[in-house]
Amino acid sequence: MQLGPLERRVLEALWRRPTAARVRDLQPAFPDIAYTTLMTTLDRLYRKGVLERIVERPAFSYRPRLSRAETAWSFLLHDVGIADEATLSELERLVRARRRALKERP
Repeated sequence: MQLGPLERRVLEALWRRPTAARVRDLQPAFPDIAYTTLMTTLDRLYRKGVLERIVERPAFSYRPRLSRAETAWSFLLHDVGIADEATLSELERLVRARRRALKERP
């Protein structure tokens, strides 16, 4: 899955926050972006499955579904899986081997 530059900026802003955020909470970090554009970007990230949406009347608030590291892994696995199933299988083998090595450490 690809994210556009604004989508990445919004996701980074959400990762920096300790709690979910509404559009108005994020707006000060995006003075160059219209409120409605920011709202559309949050909705797009929600539809892509990247964000959770929480109903808080009168507006929604959003938070990332995954941490920064989990998201990176998710995107990597998605992209590798599409490009090359053999590479994905090799990554899976390497992860299993690493887990075995960690269990064997004193």
